[in-house]
Amino acid sequence: MPAASPTAPNRIHLLAHANPVTPGVRRFEFPDVDAYLACIRDNLPRPYRLTCRKSILTATEDDSRGGRRDDAARVRDIQQALEDPRTRAIIAANGGKYFSRILPQIDFSVLNRRTTPLWAFGFSEMTSFVNLVAAYPGGRGVYWLCPNFLAYRVRPPEAARDAFAAFWRNVPAYLGEGDDTSGLWGPLTGEVLRGRPGSGRIRVIGGCLSVLCASLAGPLARRYRPRGAWLAIEDVNEEVYRLDRLLATLKLAGWFERIDGLILGDFHLGRRQQVPEVLELLRYHLPPATPVLHLPQIGHGWPLAPLEINRPLPLRVSGRRVELGAPGGS
Repeated sequence: MPAASPTAPNRIHLLAHANPVTPGVRRFEFPDVDAYLACIRDNLPRPYRLTCRKSILTATEDDSRGGRRDDAARVRDIQQALEDPRTRAIIAANGGKYFSRILPQIDFSVLNRRTTPLWAFGFSEMTSFVNLVAAYPGGRGVYWLCPNFLAYRVRPPEAARDAFAAFWRNVPAYLGEGDDTSGLWGPLTGEVLRGRPGSGRIRVIGGCLSVLCASLAGPLARRYRPRGAWLAIEDVNEEVYRLDRLLATLKLAGWFERIDGLILGDFHLGRRQQVPEVLELLRYHLPPATPVLHLPQIGHGWPLAPLEINRPLPLRVSGRRVELGAPGGS
């Protein structure tokens, strides 16, 4: 890649606004956070440059005192990254907790002034953030693994560190700037669980069910635009009665009457797969004519596949088998 100008959008900003990075650093067996950041910088292709706030990456959490105590700093960090025209992407290191409460303090409307799209990557606790960024013409949202997730899914630690390094080497491809992104962007494959969907282009929103439901009240929820969209939902370690409550939240908000279809990602409680249980619950919530697909690569399982939010994606249906491709696919 040629060298970037001082104002070029080449900044890749690392977030740890849910859980701090330190547990993942230990699991990767990096000696410290500085070595972790050095690995990212060594593998991030030029002219991209990593930016972050180390104090936010290494914040402590105390559940007895409201979890994190750096809300104002987290808001400033995100706001500055959103407003900086040099920011090309915001990548969440991991999911976690204590993030949804700061969403109302973030001004996403600055994305209306973007001339180069800003990308947001993350999943789980970052569901709302990714969807809200993708709701603006100047934003692109990708619901996909946070790179620290590799420390928990790839073993031994040496292999996890190799996968982590590969994630950062592939950043240009994630932004559509590599030579071949076909292996990174799907297709997601699965099956029809209910109804008779047709092939065509669909717009998908959603992510982690419990996190999504936490943001359905207030003005932020209007940015999601569920009407005419397909809703993708997944979750982990939720009891069936809580899943029923969360689905009822979507029903009471009127979402199930507005969407064109529903995509179930991975649902599991411990080692028990819950998709059959979720499908049974939907009998009480989802209009009977709404088609339902199962794409297990979406969620907290393994392996995961990236899902671009709020962009036209090609859906191909062949009998009971389905494929959901990348935005540029056919």
